[in-house]
Amino acid sequence: MDHLNHKLVSGPQKRTQSHLPSDFKNKALYTLEGDRKYTRQFFSMYEHRSKMLKPRVDREAHRVWGHNSREVNGKFIQHKEKILDILSGELCWVSGTVFIDMKHKLNILHDVEKGVDDLLPQTPAKYVDGESDAVVMLEDESGRAILHNPELLRTSGLVTGCVVGVLGIEIQAGIFEIMELAYPTPAPQEPRRDPSNTGPQDSDDWVAFVSGLQVDKETSFDLRMPLLQQWLCGELGGEDDAELSRKVSRLVIVGNSIARTEQEVNTDFSSANNFGSKNTSRFSPDSLVLFSDWLSEVLASLPVSILPGESDPCEVCLPQQPMHRSLFGKNSAFVNTSTLTTLTNPAWIQGSDGLRVLVSSGQNIDDMAKYTQAGFTTNTDVLKAMGHTMKWQNIIPTAPDTLYCYPYEKEDPFTLDETPHLYVVGNQVESGSEMFEVGQSKVQLVSVSGFRDTGDVVLVNFKTLQVKTVKFQ
Repeated sequence: MDHLNHKLVSGPQKRTQSHLPSDFKNKALYTLEGDRKYTRQFFSMYEHRSKMLKPRVDREAHRVWGHNSREVNGKFIQHKEKILDILSGELCWVSGTVFIDMKHKLNILHDVEKGVDDLLPQTPAKYVDGESDAVVMLEDESGRAILHNPELLRTSGLVTGCVVGVLGIEIQAGIFEIMELAYPTPAPQEPRRDPSNTGPQDSDDWVAFVSGLQVDKETSFDLRMPLLQQWLCGELGGEDDAELSRKVSRLVIVGNSIARTEQEVNTDFSSANNFGSKNTSRFSPDSLVLFSDWLSEVLASLPVSILPGESDPCEVCLPQQPMHRSLFGKNSAFVNTSTLTTLTNPAWIQGSDGLRVLVSSGQNIDDMAKYTQAGFTTNTDVLKAMGHTMKWQNIIPTAPDTLYCYPYEKEDPFTLDETPHLYVVGNQVESGSEMFEVGQSKVQLVSVSGFRDTGDVVLVNFKTLQVKTVKFQ
């Protein structure tokens, strides 16, 4: 047996140290401090989004299309300041905010009419179906115009809340046949420091991203969870595995750590009351204990950062605030220390050399998938949608229309004022990566699939942006 085990590694392994700075730009961007006021309307948030992005769209549109300077088929392109200024048959461009009307989109007016507006509605699996087409419109303070060009609209992936420019001709009253789209000028990227000033040249700094652990009573029978813990701690595999795990300086758990318990669906909303099923907890305390036990084993070897997700015991509205320390059981003493960091969802992370990382637990991409009949079935679909959010310069454009979010009064934090170097989204159908170019910047897009579904852990080298996937089966 000795010849079979000669490559196995035993004993503690020297690990690459995590050197993430404790304070950096936008660290608390998504933290809601002080008194929260949910009685405000969302107009201010949309207005701020438009003020941030519309000038950048107009700048790009002027560069590409101009005003009375470019000729197409004998017609000079005109710029219209408002949708109301569009004249029938005139080739022109205008900018505004996209709004899409879909058959199955949640509608508060319908809930009020049915008398169920005091209940959290069930989110539909899709907003569109094969029976009725979505109506895509562009709106500004003057009015709306229906956009027409099915193929261009399909490939563009537009969703409600995007701020774009459209070039086309009004073919009949209120219907605008579009030919091209213009997107906001990308926000600049923060410069990264010289790697020679951030540590030894030959030392890699890998960060592991995992999502969708979905811990519940069945986790005790899932061998992949202890295998993941042992690999992260350098206790599994041969020399190559130990060498790679030794270079992992931090684990980032990207949402959906805890599974929800199945609830009996009550369709008789009129019978629900303040003591009815709508106030029943969807979480099992046993799941929290199991997760706490697993986490304590990992924390003994490397630091962990954790974001909340859709299935976790935390608030529904985005940005989700850090999970409460009481949820971590025996590990609560380590919360918000260098050992265990609780983050918002979404969240910014910064590397030791100034690498800017934007992380989301995936609700933004999941919601965009509901705007298509087929949904997102491959990592190609997911990465394409992630690229769209970079082009639109807004990572959650569908909030607050189809995603719950806090009613910000003086800002829209989901609109980018800087472009990240690395953009990670968790809880997707497949893991994958792609280097995406937006303007003069390059963004490494990384999709992380749910661990319970695929057994994937995605490693990202914070120095080179190289991506590897480790699969547990």
